[in-house]
Amino acid sequence: MPQVTLLCGPAGAGKTTIARELEAGGALVLSFDREAWARGVHDGGFTPELMAAIDADLHARLVRAVEVGERVVVDGSLSARWVRDAWRERCDAIGAEHELVVVRASMASLAARVAGREAGPESVLLEQDALAAFVAGFDWPGDDEPHREVRTD
Repeated sequence: MPQVTLLCGPAGAGKTTIARELEAGGALVLSFDREAWARGVHDGGFTPELMAAIDADLHARLVRAVEVGERVVVDGSLSARWVRDAWRERCDAIGAEHELVVVRASMASLAARVAGREAGPESVLLEQDALAAFVAGFDWPGDDEPHREVRTD
């Protein structure tokens, strides 16, 4: 059965680093940031319309990849339970085994990593106050949501 890894965590947690490692091992990475960059959004200015379009495109690519037996990594914050539920339901609907991997780091590590970023296809640039607000509003998976946690600091 195909394996889908759903990466969850705030900016700077290390999701993309993990995704790159899995990609080097042959997995297909479906990245919200890469898709936004490819569509000309380089500043993290994700409108609801853009997010919906990217989400639909990544879902279609997930279906095609699973049909041919590829391993897939979804690299996105998945910061709300309903978003994670939607991706799990998608995996279940196409018969794909899936795992939610929650990537965590201290606020100091997140801040340092985001502050040190350069603009690029996998790097959303955020001001420190925007990062703090994002982390404060993050809907972390609870005990009722199966997941594995990885600490990166």
